[in-house]
Amino acid sequence: MLLELHSVSSDTFYTPEAGARIYFYNFQGYPSLFMDGVDLWPISTWRPAIDNRITRPSPITLTINGFYNSSNNTGTVDASFQNDSTASITARIYFVITEDSLYHYDPNGHAWHNHVARDFLPNEIGESVTISPGQIVTKSRNFTIASSWNENLCCVVTWLQADAPSRNVFQAGQEKIMNLIYVEEESKPEARIPTVSLVTNPCVCTAVFAINLTGNTNYQIEIFDISGRRVSKIKGITSQNKELVSWNLKDETGNSVSAGVYLYRFTSPELNVTGKFVVY
Repeated sequence: MLLELHSVSSDTFYTPEAGARIYFYNFQGYPSLFMDGVDLWPISTWRPAIDNRITRPSPITLTINGFYNSSNNTGTVDASFQNDSTASITARIYFVITEDSLYHYDPNGHAWHNHVARDFLPNEIGESVTISPGQIVTKSRNFTIASSWNENLCCVVTWLQADAPSRNVFQAGQEKIMNLIYVEEESKPEARIPTVSLVTNPCVCTAVFAINLTGNTNYQIEIFDISGRRVSKIKGITSQNKELVSWNLKDETGNSVSAGVYLYRFTSPELNVTGKFVVY
């Protein structure tokens, strides 16, 4: 996830919130790339640093949902952060509306501007949270797309970031505004297809299954090693149509399983499937 902040009041795309975010890093310069708590320079180091950063596993699983009504340019975004690690995480959740592919020729020679921060929701301060191991924290924000913005080029971005001194970003994601488009359905309900899938694969600290079944449905997930030996079993009853179910990568005796390839078998009255995943 990239975010372009214009912190100088004379900039065409300046916002006071973006200016305040720059000072969060105790640095003022243009152009600069901030990754976690580090200002990267020179520009030639940016791409290798980003490529290296995105290969590092995150302790957080992020899910973004919501809706957008294009008739009045308003919507709501919901972000769920699940702690897949074995330690509590204290950080701040931020939301911002961005606009992409903006053309304006600056005196320094920059013409095209991407992922420009338009509006922080509700501000650049964010909301402090502590997420315990295995816990899911969900936050919602209302937003409005200004008439001067191109809604087709707007995204909602959210991330979880520690305060100073580390300023570590644990997880981030974005969703196009038009992917949240709200369409009022008529009386005929939309057909629902039962599904189960792995949210995390490869799995580092936990395996997270996304289950979409009718509420109050019994299900069972069996985990097998590559030899076919069952190492764990999870039983449950769905409380809603969509939910996340976690396996802590431990066998039935409570010991952590070895790295390697594992198989799962999901059984329920609505759906029976098998699949494969990797544990690091």
